[in-house]
Amino acid sequence: MPPGSPLFRSSDLGGGLAFHLHRTRAFKTVSARLVFHADLDAGTAARALLPRVLARGSRRYPSLREMQIELDRLYGASLSGEARKIGERQTVQFRSDWVTDRLAGTQLLRRMAEHIAETLREPARDARGGLRADVVAQERKILADESRAVYDDKTRYARHRLLDVMCRDEPFARPSIGRTGEIEALTAADVEGAHEALVARAPVDLFLVGDLSWGEGTRFARAFGLHRRGAPRRLRRTRTRAAGAPRTVREKDAVSQAKLEMGFRTPIILGHRLYAASVLMNALFGGTPIGKLFKVVREGASLCYSIGSAMERSKGLLFVHAGIDAANYGKARRLILRQLDELKRGRIAPDAEEQARRMVSGALLSLRDSPGGLVDFALERAIHGERADLQGLLRDLGAARRSDIARAAASVKLDTTFLLHG
Repeated sequence: MPPGSPLFRSSDLGGGLAFHLHRTRAFKTVSARLVFHADLDAGTAARALLPRVLARGSRRYPSLREMQIELDRLYGASLSGEARKIGERQTVQFRSDWVTDRLAGTQLLRRMAEHIAETLREPARDARGGLRADVVAQERKILADESRAVYDDKTRYARHRLLDVMCRDEPFARPSIGRTGEIEALTAADVEGAHEALVARAPVDLFLVGDLSWGEGTRFARAFGLHRRGAPRRLRRTRTRAAGAPRTVREKDAVSQAKLEMGFRTPIILGHRLYAASVLMNALFGGTPIGKLFKVVREGASLCYSIGSAMERSKGLLFVHAGIDAANYGKARRLILRQLDELKRGRIAPDAEEQARRMVSGALLSLRDSPGGLVDFALERAIHGERADLQGLLRDLGAARRSDIARAAASVKLDTTFLLHG
């Protein structure tokens, strides 16, 4: 692919359907991902349950067993779905992989289009024509159990509580599958309504990765009929927010190791001129094993069992997580903030800067080895109206100077600290 070319060729096919193709012979399979977009709102739980219900049966294959038998007939194809959160947007994603027509010696592309279209548009129904209440009840219980299980994983629970406090009046606080109470209250009619709304008006992205032509790909995309819809629903833009006065929340629980979560805010998101510099800043702070948090706080001062940082690229958030002895909370918090201050002052060793650049660039280049990695990279950028230009990002990383990294760090402000302790 020429330098600066986007990873995917893209086109708006109408009806709110955007089609993206990465043509390659690097893989023996074709990978498809159909992504419906919605706001994080009260309907989040119903939409999260939907792909699980649809995977349980269609008109011609009304049971999970029959669905799997048909996929086995299609040379071991796969089809699954999930809900994810990207910024303040919920994505309902359907994923499928199958052997290329060239290797299978048959028209699997056409057959898979028919199978996915039926799964999406013609779910299995009861005698009255509605979604099967027993299937909805079974999948509802599984999803509610997954939601409750967050409490059992104290690291995930601490991040969950941090977001509850930090973003309490923002859509981002809502989990990608909704809250437990919302899930438990769902009925078959709620899921039916979510299904109708998504198919009728939700903006959609279809990504294909594999050995197929643009014409073959567009025929596949049009098989779902989504391009014939009217104007799609307009979605809210994810909003960044300035940090408020730093606040600390403590919570007691039966934990042997305290969980420290720190939430920071920054205006830098995908598409910002300092985005590449912010990626390097996070790598130097705590996003990689060479980061200051690992080298100084964990290895040097022995103040934590584990530590790291992560960026939320669509919302303008940066998180630090650490497993500590509660008695070390004050020391650990101060030392963490000191490492960020060092970056703000541009105090970065030249060898560490170049090592971070190599690590980040290597991780980006490895995306080319994974259809899922390619799609994830392109999907985030499509949401922001950006091209999936991997080479362009690599150039930006190479061009980012120490002063750019310092400016990116200077934009990061502490908002909320959460401590879960025994």
